[in-house]
Amino acid sequence: MENHKNEYSFSTVSIISYVWRGILVGIIAGIIVSLFRLIIEAIADRVVSYYYLSQKDPKVLFFIILFSVLAVIIVGFFVKDEPDIKGSGIPHVEGELKGLLSPKWWSVLWKKVVSGIVAISMGFMLGREGPSIQIGAMSAKGLAKYLNSSRLEKRVLIASGAAAGLSAAFNAPIAGLLFVVEEIYHHFSRLIWITALVASLVANFISLNIFGLKPVLAMPSSMPFLDLSHYWILLLLGAFLGFLGYIYERVILSFHKLIAFLGHCFHLPNYFYGLIALPVIIPIGYYFPQLLGGGNGLIIDLSLNHSTLILVVLFFLLRFIGSMFSYSSGLPGGIFLPILTLGALAGLIFGYAFHYLGFVEENLRPLFLVLGMAGYFAAISKAPLTGMILVTEMVGDLKPLMSIAVVTFVAYLIMDLLKGEPIYEAMLAKMTINHPSDLVEPTLIELTVSEKLAGRYVRDLQLPANVLITTQINNKKSQVVSGNTRLLAGATIFVVVNETDVGLIRHLLMPN
Repeated sequence: MENHKNEYSFSTVSIISYVWRGILVGIIAGIIVSLFRLIIEAIADRVVSYYYLSQKDPKVLFFIILFSVLAVIIVGFFVKDEPDIKGSGIPHVEGELKGLLSPKWWSVLWKKVVSGIVAISMGFMLGREGPSIQIGAMSAKGLAKYLNSSRLEKRVLIASGAAAGLSAAFNAPIAGLLFVVEEIYHHFSRLIWITALVASLVANFISLNIFGLKPVLAMPSSMPFLDLSHYWILLLLGAFLGFLGYIYERVILSFHKLIAFLGHCFHLPNYFYGLIALPVIIPIGYYFPQLLGGGNGLIIDLSLNHSTLILVVLFFLLRFIGSMFSYSSGLPGGIFLPILTLGALAGLIFGYAFHYLGFVEENLRPLFLVLGMAGYFAAISKAPLTGMILVTEMVGDLKPLMSIAVVTFVAYLIMDLLKGEPIYEAMLAKMTINHPSDLVEPTLIELTVSEKLAGRYVRDLQLPANVLITTQINNKKSQVVSGNTRLLAGATIFVVVNETDVGLIRHLLMPN
């Protein structure tokens, strides 16, 4: 009972309490993620420069293979010891906020940092943003433990740490907040948006002081425009990206079966499946070293230099295959940046095709790169607002926002019509989850009364037996809830629920 009082008091204290928690999360996550990003960029640049660009020497190729095998084996032992560091980590964060998982924060934090640096720096087609989100979330969980926070406070801090991690990884503070609301937390909560926004801004401030003010994917200074009479092309581009996004989701959700089959053929334990990706990644790096890594360098290069349609199609296919092998092998790394890279290539393919057909000018190349990133990401993640703002922040240019919005909406619509799922939710659903015993306890969650509940009496909701709505707050007035209480649109309600049922109850009470 005392725990619930503490949780409720967190919801009623002044806004300053949310702000200082957000500042602490932003400082801790911002420093750790910025160092993570800095080390990866430094090592990855040397791996490509000193090894893959010098591969004419057979001795160099031998060292590439040797070091890559050693790196995968080292990472494999980390994964064996701590399975929660596999992959991007975003499904793990989402699972924890739904009350399904409870990873050991310190073990995941330092092992994800070390193994993520090794895996991503060696040229695998993995992104740093997923690990950055998990690293930010776990550092915030550690802070929550230090502050002796209630379960409600802990979830707020974890969500804020995830936002701060994305903000520091991409210099995108608003996108960090939106991603948590749209993709991870699935709920626009006053507790969340205040704390997460502050954490994102602080983490971004730290990141900017280390990496400078230049956007991560800075495009040419004069971003070209598409004439309004050609906006019909954007509808076709959105449909194209939505369809490609659906294919990507279907493939990546099933590709682990091929990896497992190959692993079984070679008698490899699952934590060494990264060895299966090496025969794919090393040849790609040997002939096309610019395709290695997350892909941000490739995106910038394509925006500055002319290429050909055939070459861009080849790049897309190689990146698609390499990304599938890299991620499905279970190496610690994300699909966030690889998705953006594939989207940029898909947008460029579309742009070149329409240029050859005589509909658009060749100088629109950077615009189609940007539109491709936004639409492809929005379709796969089913987080259109995040896609719009993320790409806008990453390229540092607001001028194409209208075009981005059109493409993003159409891509999202096509994905929805094809019954595509949010990628990270789908990945979480495929994970084998054993509920930790410490989660089978009641906790308090905060929800906003939506149109699904507005105007209804509590007695008419037919809630599960283990769910209790305790309080309704509207216009700063608190009301103890009974069966005769009428729920008011936009009000905040607090619900007692077993922590393992948090996701289920959110789905039951919130609009789909």
